[in-house]
Amino acid sequence: MYSSIKPLDHYYVLLRDGSLAVVTGNWHVDYCIVGYVKYRPSGRPTQWSGRGGVFYERLVKTYGANTVREHTSWSTYVPFFDSHVPCIPLTQVDGLLDPLKRSMEALRKASDGLESTAVEVLLDVSVSTGVLPGITGSLLPGIHNPHYSDLDLVVYGLRESIHVVEYLASNKHTYMAFNGEKLNMWAKNAALSTGLSPRDILKFYRNWRRGVFRGKEYSFMYNDGVYRNVMLMPAFRSIGVARIVLDAYGGPMALNYPAQASILSYRLVESLTRIPYDIERLLSYEAVYMTGLYEGGRFEAEGLVQCSNHLETCRMILGTYEYKGFMRYYG
Repeated sequence: MYSSIKPLDHYYVLLRDGSLAVVTGNWHVDYCIVGYVKYRPSGRPTQWSGRGGVFYERLVKTYGANTVREHTSWSTYVPFFDSHVPCIPLTQVDGLLDPLKRSMEALRKASDGLESTAVEVLLDVSVSTGVLPGITGSLLPGIHNPHYSDLDLVVYGLRESIHVVEYLASNKHTYMAFNGEKLNMWAKNAALSTGLSPRDILKFYRNWRRGVFRGKEYSFMYNDGVYRNVMLMPAFRSIGVARIVLDAYGGPMALNYPAQASILSYRLVESLTRIPYDIERLLSYEAVYMTGLYEGGRFEAEGLVQCSNHLETCRMILGTYEYKGFMRYYG
């Protein structure tokens, strides 16, 4: 039974106690799904309600390694990350909710205004690119509030993701960028979570990540759509914190979670420990940086350095529970 469970990023997991968890990334363990519990049944009315009149309480209200860790009942040590990561034991899983299946369901019949808006986006994107996005967020389990919930979509496959990114970026009249107070509020909230200034944050904003479609806020997530057993991947060890100025090679692997980019060259600015190998990759669990890593460029970054003796390489990782770090455009 459990061997057939192959969740991907932004699937939802239905737990045996009725709670709902979000899958984070495509790297998982054979006995648990990397992710966190986001909603649980509530005994009082809330803005999230599902079939049968069940109300849900949202546990994780702001995103970040610390807030997710606070609401994690289970975790497991993963050598590839050299960290205990939040995960959902397969013994607690009652079912998986697939974003693509939810899209097909909405296309057959939209039950409210938010689903109707989702269908408009699905039809427009799929006709224009040949790619059908999946529906995620509170709309996936059907606990959304048509008046207050946003539209969250996910694209599977790197080639498919590139097609959608290019389409959204070239159609700003339909997929409108935040502006004015909405843009300033987004930058302020992202600045609070990253420690950067709103001015630095604004440089990472792109309409292909989030924006407004016919008055409704949307977000698009992307990934390669390939399930992996992270326990089969080589071990890394954290050796300390460093600050570097780097030239990142942009590319579609940055669309995964965590975002990833190859480092073409770098200059070490500060480190309290000796780094045994070249820092060849940058990984970020902070989603704000994904757009910059996808497009590439020169950045200043401070993060946790992890090295693999087996691969004779090091990497810098941002946005973890162990060390938040930062990244900003340089020059």
